[in-house]
Amino acid sequence: MHRGLIALVSIVAASFAGSPAVLAQPLKCGPQTSEVMTVGSSTLCLRIEEATPPRIALLQAWVRRSADIVAHYYGHFPAALVRIDLGIMQGDGIGGGHTINDGGLSIHVDVGRDATPDRLVADWVLVHEMVHLALPEIGRRHDWLAEGLAVYVEGVARAQAGNRTIADVWAEDRRSMPLGLPRTGEGGMDQTPTWARKYWGGALYCLQAEVQIRQRTGNRVGLQTALRAILEATGGYAAEKDIADVLRIGDAATGTRVLEDLYDQQKAAPVMPALDALWRELGVPLNPLTEPFDDHAPLASIRIAITRPPGSRL
Repeated sequence: MHRGLIALVSIVAASFAGSPAVLAQPLKCGPQTSEVMTVGSSTLCLRIEEATPPRIALLQAWVRRSADIVAHYYGHFPAALVRIDLGIMQGDGIGGGHTINDGGLSIHVDVGRDATPDRLVADWVLVHEMVHLALPEIGRRHDWLAEGLAVYVEGVARAQAGNRTIADVWAEDRRSMPLGLPRTGEGGMDQTPTWARKYWGGALYCLQAEVQIRQRTGNRVGLQTALRAILEATGGYAAEKDIADVLRIGDAATGTRVLEDLYDQQKAAPVMPALDALWRELGVPLNPLTEPFDDHAPLASIRIAITRPPGSRL
């Protein structure tokens, strides 16, 4: 996968605050498993390259935190069993990650040999990959939905968890979502498999859906409700489903046709939404990192609700 200018190839939590990793005998995990971690009723089989005690402790905390963030967003971790292969690379960064279903669900991410706790706390890669587990396989032509969701949900879920500032999420969205707008000669979302349309065009579809669902339901529910329903009905990435069926499930959960209608509009023809007007209506300033949000904007309550944890109040 890719994200911004950075390359990126492309688990019910008992307590979101996080409890210590529960270690068990690798009864369901493969022989190369370094550690077994449970998240609610889900099992994570960790294979850690260079599994020294300090590295195991560091990476366990990272996996636990990332899994709790995703479990909190979806109501539970989106896979009963998943293998997480943590490779090693030079430096202190987080490298490419990918999620596959080949004889079982697995995620691979490379981690710098010198990665620090602070660097891992700020990481988005593993959350992004874990989000992929919550959407069924819908085919390569619709990779924009899978990748766009992972980009969009990563920011919202981390903000809800307090792992990323709300201003930082909106700053990235405002800066990067224009990259997902159709360019001259490009077709609809199903017809334009470029990096920008796949990642940020898909994320823009998710933001549009979020806002429209909240507008039509009096801000009672949003995209999160639809995505939880899709996971419950399909089982996530271990299943193969038609995109129309997936969107229909999400719409039924919100009592709208937002996901289906947006897809019908954008799948085969380029659509140029009034993005600058949307930012103004949401009260998102040009630079949310240095300028205040406009809490009197027409859709400010929707903007606030998006990153508010479910069940909490304004």
